[in-house]
Amino acid sequence: MARMIPPVIDPATASPGEREIFRRLKDDPLSSDWIVLHSLAISHHQRQISGEVDFLIIVPLRGVLGLEVKACSQLRRDGGLWYYGDEAADPRGPFKQAAEGMHAARRRVVDKDASLKRVLFWSAVCFPYVPFKVDSDEWHPWQVIDAMTFRSRPLAESVFRVFDEARNFLTTRESARWFRPDSGEPGASQCEAIAQALRPDFEFFESAKARAGRRDDELKRYTAEQFLALDAMEVNPRVTFFGPAGTGKTLLAMESARRASASGERTLLLCYNRLLGSWLKNQMAGVPGPLTVGTLHGYLLERARLTPPAEAGADFWQRQLPDATLAALLNVGGEGEFDELIVDEAQDILRAQYLDVLDLSVKGGLAAGCWRLFGDFERQALFETDLTLEKFLATRGEGAPAFSLRINCRNTPRIASMVYLLAGLQPAYARILRADNGIEPELRYYSTKEAEVGLLVNTLGEMFRRGYAGSDIVVLSTRAADPVAESLPAGAWQDRVRPIELASFGQVRYGTVHAFKGLEAPVIILTDVAAIQDVRSQALFYVAITRATERIVCLVDERVKAEVIGTLTSPHVGKTVPIANA
Repeated sequence: MARMIPPVIDPATASPGEREIFRRLKDDPLSSDWIVLHSLAISHHQRQISGEVDFLIIVPLRGVLGLEVKACSQLRRDGGLWYYGDEAADPRGPFKQAAEGMHAARRRVVDKDASLKRVLFWSAVCFPYVPFKVDSDEWHPWQVIDAMTFRSRPLAESVFRVFDEARNFLTTRESARWFRPDSGEPGASQCEAIAQALRPDFEFFESAKARAGRRDDELKRYTAEQFLALDAMEVNPRVTFFGPAGTGKTLLAMESARRASASGERTLLLCYNRLLGSWLKNQMAGVPGPLTVGTLHGYLLERARLTPPAEAGADFWQRQLPDATLAALLNVGGEGEFDELIVDEAQDILRAQYLDVLDLSVKGGLAAGCWRLFGDFERQALFETDLTLEKFLATRGEGAPAFSLRINCRNTPRIASMVYLLAGLQPAYARILRADNGIEPELRYYSTKEAEVGLLVNTLGEMFRRGYAGSDIVVLSTRAADPVAESLPAGAWQDRVRPIELASFGQVRYGTVHAFKGLEAPVIILTDVAAIQDVRSQALFYVAITRATERIVCLVDERVKAEVIGTLTSPHVGKTVPIANA
């Protein structure tokens, strides 16, 4: 079987003859070591601005044959003009057309590699549907493959005959002393060089800078559509916005804070995650008006004027620190320092002690003050809390309205489908605003720690070859202890992959899923996946894959394959999953 380049015929090829010749060249056992270029465009044609060779057949030990195909059912030449059925007159004729295309191809090859100048290049014409028995000094009879020959023998035999006759002809010509019939040219490596010279393989990627600019513009544009949610609830002083990951909650929280601060309201914008808090501070720097931005725990430490102990545990963060902050706020009057409170990641702050502090921080308290809470109360609560959203609204929120966000503006349709199929999101997103980029989420399985290290190294290398910058890539682990990213071999990768808190610009960041909650990156590589069906594992899986704006690659223990199959075949699969952009 010949190697066809391209491997399939263009669907737009109207000629049935070309289709049949493509198939016969590809399937003939005699052509097993051939390389066949189909529809080869010649940009440096000797007589035309551009030309095309129907088939350029590269045969080891023989040479290169330019084959022109005229799959017409009627053929005539009249007054020097050629007519192929109903086609317009052709003054050149097929033999000159074939020869010119062949010579243009040869010049292209020799210009790129002069060592190939002794390789035989020849041309022939195939009339698969009509007989052609015409003698002329313009062509050799053995340069013709007409209907009778085409139907009576394998096409490869006819090609061999053309080469044999051409080689015999050249040995008799004084002007062809360059030809060495016993040279064994072209060899296998020369055949590859000829193919690469005429139709080189290539792969280009959009630059990291251009990709980042386009992606950021797209995300901002689609998230801006979500601002309609803020407009719709503007008249309500207290609102909870809830929705799954990717629905724009963080940017909506930022826009709420910007609007409130710009109107002169003393505004407090808080989140739970430390990395997200740092990002919010950077993003909101320069916003006009009285705005305070930070993490919940940072705010508590500042108001309580405490420094956390070196080995601070859950009791300190969840009980001692809130109690100390309450005492400090009560000591200064407890009247509420802020006109408006905005909380992102609100699902993680629904603890009585935290809510008591926030109640004293906003004028009017939670019952009568102005606040906006943004949270994913379905699957993203990785930290233990006391209250559900329903209980909070009933007991602390005084029945404030809740606004559902179900339109995904972050993830591509294929990633959003993975969230539904493997991360258990129910119901699915109502709509996906991003266009399909054609990139499938991937699960790559490992059997040992060493195998996972190798997978991670290969995946990182692949992402860099695809044009991503180091800062585009984040490696997340389901565990804090002994993540695979800390086992990378000494050398290039160990120097280029750094903890999130320590990474410089351009370096690949790594950390836990918990630490990266609320943030996003073009490429997420999720590692150390040892389970996906229990509640905690599924929540981690959900949070991790929804961080990716372009690509998600999951490195999964082979022992989880059965769980993956079980999840994919679970009853929720088969329901409508929206994958088209709006």
